[in-house]
Amino acid sequence: MTLKLKLVFVVVFEVILIVSAAAILGYRESKWELKALARDLLEAKTDQAFVMCQREYEISNKPSESLKNQIARISIPKDGYVAVLKNRNEDGQRGVLVVHPTAVGISIYSEDFPHIQNVLDEIEDNGLANGYQSLIEYTQGTLARGRQGEKKVANFKYFAPWDWVIMSTGYERDIFYRRDVLRQTLAELVVFVLLVGVILIYITIHQMMVPVQRLTASTREVARGNWNVSISYDSDDEIGTLSHSFNQMVRSLRENAHIWQELKIARDMQMQMLPETYPTIKNLQISAKSLPANDVGGDFYDFIDFDQERLGIVVGDVSGHGLSAAMVMMAAVSAVRFATEDRETTSEVLNLVNVRLNKDTQNQMFVALFFCIYDPEKRILSYSNAGQTMPYLCRNGEVSFLPQSQVGDRFPLGIVREASYEQLSIELKPGDMIVFYTDGIVDAMNGDYQNYGFERFAESIIRHSTKPPDQMVARLVQEMQEYRNGSNFHDDVTIVVLRIKS
Repeated sequence: MTLKLKLVFVVVFEVILIVSAAAILGYRESKWELKALARDLLEAKTDQAFVMCQREYEISNKPSESLKNQIARISIPKDGYVAVLKNRNEDGQRGVLVVHPTAVGISIYSEDFPHIQNVLDEIEDNGLANGYQSLIEYTQGTLARGRQGEKKVANFKYFAPWDWVIMSTGYERDIFYRRDVLRQTLAELVVFVLLVGVILIYITIHQMMVPVQRLTASTREVARGNWNVSISYDSDDEIGTLSHSFNQMVRSLRENAHIWQELKIARDMQMQMLPETYPTIKNLQISAKSLPANDVGGDFYDFIDFDQERLGIVVGDVSGHGLSAAMVMMAAVSAVRFATEDRETTSEVLNLVNVRLNKDTQNQMFVALFFCIYDPEKRILSYSNAGQTMPYLCRNGEVSFLPQSQVGDRFPLGIVREASYEQLSIELKPGDMIVFYTDGIVDAMNGDYQNYGFERFAESIIRHSTKPPDQMVARLVQEMQEYRNGSNFHDDVTIVVLRIKS
């Protein structure tokens, strides 16, 4: 099915819904208005007869034949009429017709006329109150004269001085006949509007589809890789705007194609630089995770094997994001790996990497980096920090920062060429855990622009400190993301966890 036919069907369907809904609502509203007017008519006829009875009672204190004839002449559309029943006569007989077109003197208080029984019982249940009035709906019984099985509506009112029940009644179809006329009129109007609407809609959509078909043909060319196509359609309507946007999109595709390819290459290179597996060191458990804010991030971590099973651990964060940050990240990882080939201390490694990055990286680009070496035989962690967030030490269920240098520099790498970094050492104990992280996790914000913060992160570490490192890393990341509640990342997030086994 073509788009033209789909649009025609959709719009026609919407027109049908709108017109039908309007007709139904209009008919329904009119129906209830007519029904209310019809009930008001029956009530007015009943009140008219009631007033005639009051006037007669004030004059002669008893009903006359003239009054009965006047009540009988009160007109109601088609087969409707006003009847009067004696609630209870001197013989105790109930429901005797006093005024009726054909059955005067007959008692209709019986199971054959349940609606009469209900009316008389309702009046007595309400204490035979003078002027008591109500409305009933019923079906014409098979034993009654008239149009058998049709619905009727009646309004009754009790005249206490003579124990009379005045009832105005009529067939619902007669009372609401204007409703049927309205329904027929609305149906004819709906058909007319639909026919005219379909014709106008088809003509309009046909004119709209001409430039859309040209646009479709052009998009097929783009899908085949032809980015030299364009659409010439000068108009101020939405199709003209779409054509202009299409031409801009094709130009952007041509301009960005090379950038996309470079980003893909950078992403692949970046993933290759990160460790695919964790080193196997006795009495040590390791897990790590890195989440880039963009397709290409600036966070990184690395593991470097030394002699005697010593392990070097690198956690870094390059300023900025995107392609430039990824290139600096790869340069930093390469510089650290090169420096560890002939340097023994963490401070010597960072000093050499700083000089290298200060020379090679562009202005305003720097690397915050934490580098440490763990000796499993002595359980000694030696480390130096160049502007990176200080790792947490979790010991006996309590969390604290690793001690910071009071002598050496703390500048991120690549800013100050003459920076000198200090090496610190700490003896670890079985059960200790070191949590390395970048500032992306503590700077993560929720919808109210409130930071996740160091305190929440430390509490999360304590909650999951008994879990294996891989489960712990997953839970740390999950709780941070739950705090964000869907807010976008503003920075890369990297976590590395080391657990010292006994």
